[in-house]
Amino acid sequence: MSEHPEAYILLKAVLLISHSSASLEEKLGQVLQAISDTFQADRTLFLKPDQMRENGWLSRVAAERKPLWVDEGFSFGKGSILPEEGSFICSSFAFIPVGNGSSFEGLLYIGFERPRKSFQQERDLFALISEVMAETIHQDPSRRKREFSTLWELNKALLTTVNFERIIFLTLTAITLGDGLGFNRAMLFLVNEKEKALEGSMAVGPDNAEEAGRIWGALSQKRGVLSDLITQLNGSASTSSNLNSIVKEIRIPLEQQQCILSRTVLEGKPFNVRFPGSQEGWLQTRCERGCHLSSEVGCYVGDQLGRDTMAYSFATIPLWGKGKVIGVIVVDNFFNQRPITDEDLRFLGLFANQAGLAIENAMLYRHLEEVHQELKETQTLLVQHEKMVALGELASTVAHQIKNPLVSIGGFARRLDRAIPADGPEKRYTETILKEAARLERTLDDILSYTREDLIVFNPHDLRDILEESLSMVREEIGDRIRIVKQLPEELPKVAGDFQHLKHAFFNLLTNACQAMQEKGTLTIRMNPILRNGSMYVRVEVEDTGKGIDPETLHNVFNPFYSTKESGLGLGLPIVHRIITSHRGRIEVDNHPGKGVTFIITLQATSQPASSPL
Repeated sequence: MSEHPEAYILLKAVLLISHSSASLEEKLGQVLQAISDTFQADRTLFLKPDQMRENGWLSRVAAERKPLWVDEGFSFGKGSILPEEGSFICSSFAFIPVGNGSSFEGLLYIGFERPRKSFQQERDLFALISEVMAETIHQDPSRRKREFSTLWELNKALLTTVNFERIIFLTLTAITLGDGLGFNRAMLFLVNEKEKALEGSMAVGPDNAEEAGRIWGALSQKRGVLSDLITQLNGSASTSSNLNSIVKEIRIPLEQQQCILSRTVLEGKPFNVRFPGSQEGWLQTRCERGCHLSSEVGCYVGDQLGRDTMAYSFATIPLWGKGKVIGVIVVDNFFNQRPITDEDLRFLGLFANQAGLAIENAMLYRHLEEVHQELKETQTLLVQHEKMVALGELASTVAHQIKNPLVSIGGFARRLDRAIPADGPEKRYTETILKEAARLERTLDDILSYTREDLIVFNPHDLRDILEESLSMVREEIGDRIRIVKQLPEELPKVAGDFQHLKHAFFNLLTNACQAMQEKGTLTIRMNPILRNGSMYVRVEVEDTGKGIDPETLHNVFNPFYSTKESGLGLGLPIVHRIITSHRGRIEVDNHPGKGVTFIITLQATSQPASSPL
């Protein structure tokens, strides 16, 4: 460098410029002018990452993170350069990456129209200049101010709610909003510690380029504080998108270490994954399923989300909670193809640290709400159990006091009935006594059945068999006035329970539905297996076309001795409720006043499959 004293002058000038009070744009312009004056360059430029197209030649140069010097006599084919890139390429030129180990700010370009040969001293000088420029950009006060302001607004938005789904939506919206972090799409995968897997939680972003243009155009017209813009957005459109549906179906075992998402969790560090097209001679490998992806990534992200896996690039960043990784945020610029820089990831990491705490707090709050709800349900069950114990003791005492004389009345009435001639005028009196005595006996049996703690024997049963037996008992009473529609699957898992108790419950439920349709109607029965929280359940729906239940009395349907029928005792549905809850199941009511009622029963399935009915 002693042969080039002007190099010392240039480096000194660059250092003085970097410490001046000028704005960042002014500093960069002064540095470029100093370089041009010193080396008599025909063109000097500083190219930011957003000025490089994803599939362009410059983006591939930037991906290498190495200086590129094209000297006199160097054979260089311009066929792979895009037209807008070729407009400033000279005969001899150099591209020097501006950045450090953790960031990439752009490319410094020096071009010469005349043939020229570079020297090692010059290359060493520009390596120093690029470091000074990177530090200058990195420490730009106005940039830092904008970043802190943006982070403050984003965090303000996260503080507006503790609802888990809302927090996730606000987080992903902040990442994709133009005035926020500005990525095209954002996806969240949360760690399921019990299953040792990553599960897709939510995604925010357009489904296609037309939708992207429409959304970004609408957002650009809005003005206001960033935190207000975020909180005003409705998540219903985003959560119903195809992208969100795809993400929710993705489940990745954490031991799947060839997947970049799993590595993000296990290693606790971000990854910026770039896949330029292989038609330009860049490195390309295949995963086990043959996709054009790096073998360390696997198929999950590129195959499902990128579609054009030859050029799909994305970045992942760990979502930290209190001392552990609770998830992964995946971002991409799928539509505008803007490269994701290390500086983008640094900024995203700052926001992700705050978002991780907010999401973890929302998860804890949701867990507390669930525990609180379980405690309320347990308290209700305890109160109900105490009531039932007291009612059972009372009913048992009363039933025995009534039943003994009732048996005597019935016995003597039958003797009288046999002694009276069939055509005698007293015959109708004895028949009335026998009928009313039998009705009283059935009432006493219902009371004792509801209050008695019967032993439940749990065995695997096919609910379709139980339903058929219950229906056969109901058909005798309803005849042909009600049409029965059955929607039963060919394969259904068995449930653990007591056959007779469950048959009694379904008989009461079907009888109640038929009685709700006073004249003609349709009784529809549906059964389906469902998956909930990793466990399999059988869902049974019993729907009638009656008048429905008065909303003001809906809360009383499972209370004993409450009935809107003139001749009802009010124990039919309470007995159903008691049997289903004793089988660790749930019964719900979907009420449509004036149109009918659907009772929904959910029982946990066993591991034994049920065979198809004959």
